[in-house]
Amino acid sequence: MGDATRSEIEAAQAYFDRFVAAFATFDGRKVAELFAPPVVAVRGDGSSVGLPTQDDVIRYYQAALDEYRGKGCASARWFDLAVTPMGRASLLGAVTWQLLKADGTVLTEGRQSYGLRRIDGGEPKAFACASHSS
Repeated sequence: MGDATRSEIEAAQAYFDRFVAAFATFDGRKVAELFAPPVVAVRGDGSSVGLPTQDDVIRYYQAALDEYRGKGCASARWFDLAVTPMGRASLLGAVTWQLLKADGTVLTEGRQSYGLRRIDGGEPKAFACASHSS
């Protein structure tokens, strides 16, 4: 596979920027709009969960958002983007996430990869996500 094109990199950047904006709402429905079920999520411990419907994605992310908020998370940011092309309409985007407290200090940090695909030529949506083990 070759290097990612500017267009692929920009598409991944835009996806993660949209993710940050959706995350800031702490609304699982907003985050779920960034996914195209069926989705497979792989947790940091290596366990996986299938999310066959949009409602499953909403519930999964709402539970995570509620947990993060309960721990004092106020926002998130990403950095260190790596993009790998996967055919004509898909790519793998990996980022390091930082969850931030209201004062801007880092609550937690972790790396995740997302399988992204364009559906009908639109903005990419995730069909898979995986937390990298520490």
